[in-house]
Order: sequence, then C-alpha cells, then structure tokens
Amino acid sequence: MDLLYFFLLIWPPYVANGSAVLANKFKIRHPIDFGKTFVDGRRIFGDGKTYEGFLIGLSTGTFIGYAPNLLYKHLSLLDAFVLSIAALLGDLFGAFIKRRLCMPRGYPAFPLDQLDFLLTSLAVYTLYKDISVEYIIAAVIITPLIHRITNYIAYYLRLKKEPW
Repeated sequence: MDLLYFFLLIWPPYVANGSAVLANKFKIRHPIDFGKTFVDGRRIFGDGKTYEGFLIGLSTGTFIGYAPNLLYKHLSLLDAFVLSIAALLGDLFGAFIKRRLCMPRGYPAFPLDQLDFLLTSLAVYTLYKDISVEYIIAAVIITPLIHRITNYIAYYLRLKKEPW
C-alpha cells in the first residue's frame, strides 16, 4: 500500500466533512432543506446542514484537499472536488437517515456519522478511478478514531456543541 497516496486520497473528504462545521460561527445560516419536512413529518436534514457549511466544506475540501498534490501529484483538482462533494452528499444522506430514525441533531450514531461521508466519497470516486479495496478497508478502520479525535478538537474550539 502506498501510504502517501492513501492519505492524499482521504484528505479531501476529511477536510470537506470537517470544515463544514465552521459555518456554525455564522450568525445567519440557511438550512439546505429550507426547514421543510419529509413525508414522515420530520425535517429532511435538520438545521445543522446549511448552504454555508456545504460551500465551506466544498471549497476547503477541494482546495486544501488538493494542496498537497501540488508537491506529490497523486490527485487532480477535479479528483479533490469529486471526493469533497461526494463526502458532503454522503454526510447529507447520513443526516437524512438519522432524521428518519428519529435521532436528533448531534446525536451520536456510530458508524453512520463516522463513515457516511468517507464511503460515499470513495464509492463515487471509484466510478471513474480504480481504488484498491485495501485502501477502502484501511480508511474504514482508521476513520472512526480520526473522526473522534477531530470532533473533540472541534468541541474544545467551540465549533461543535457535542464532543462526538
């Protein structure tokens, strides 16, 4: 396994997913679901999924996610964009599932919270690039730990209300 490629591959989705929380610092945020409910009467995504967070995640995931490739040339800017947008869409799907299961915003839902963004990102990426299954397995193994650590950091920086 090429560890450099592995970390460059998972970096854009991690950055995209992790940086969307920066929108919590905005006084006015616009929910992606416009406050609408699904047929079950529950919010589609909830207040935590905003256009501001999506755009922050997409831009940071794309550009900061791509930045190391200026030196190492493993991923293109398009690759970083695809990995980032797919990660954010995966996170939205996870929020949708949590709302259907009556889980409130911020409620821990292992492994959904930890893997939705990453697995969606890698699945979409494999539609046009080959990824060895060992990279996917390694990502699934290390992501819950990394997710936990970064969530605690965001909590202590007051970017999140819960440390999970």
